[in-house]
Amino acid sequence: MRSANGRPRAFPFYIVCDVSHSMHTARDDGRPTPFEILSNCVGELLFELEAGDPGVSEAAHVAVVSFSDKVELVLPLTRPCDAIRVPALRPGRQTDYLGVFSELVKILQKDHRKLSRQFDVRAPVVFFITDGEPYVGESHQDVEIWGPARDRLAALQPAPYIVALGFGTVREETLRRVASTLRGEVLAFAGEVATGAATVLHGIAQAVSDSISASVNRNTAVLRGPDGMRQLR
Repeated sequence: MRSANGRPRAFPFYIVCDVSHSMHTARDDGRPTPFEILSNCVGELLFELEAGDPGVSEAAHVAVVSFSDKVELVLPLTRPCDAIRVPALRPGRQTDYLGVFSELVKILQKDHRKLSRQFDVRAPVVFFITDGEPYVGESHQDVEIWGPARDRLAALQPAPYIVALGFGTVREETLRRVASTLRGEVLAFAGEVATGAATVLHGIAQAVSDSISASVNRNTAVLRGPDGMRQLR
């Protein structure tokens, strides 16, 4: 499907994954860690998009970014129909919000310049998945440190939608500060304490997949809340 100007559409989506220590600490019950679940879910998500609606597979452009003490562009922006496989996520240690938001500004700017040469580029969507508070060195990373970088990301043109998806020990006020708004609603979702990480992460993967498909088909941002999570106000 093409836009009124005759150019093909491009909808950029960024799946940003916390891979810090708390995500991959071995569980006493022997069940998979959140890191292992998330790694599998990301690969399955790309496969599901590729195998689904051909129009979605061609118009959606998906990137995977991991962050901990460093930021890694795991999968550069790619159409699902062109994705052969998603490289494995690599575990890290700390949770550096300043680093990831600063790097996302550069990544989104570079991608927009590249896509704009060929496509009618729609506003990007950033799915920010985390299980803990920002922590660097020996202390909590205060919002005064990472907030300005997050705001530079939110101020890009076209302005990205930032969806904060948190569980574990991350605080609700942190998720609200990360998230942007859509039609007056804060795009922040928190996992219920009684809901296991596996259920939350599978719910996130399905919600991301559904959001990508619905956004492309409806030609506007449609962001679905994951099962097992509640939207913050």
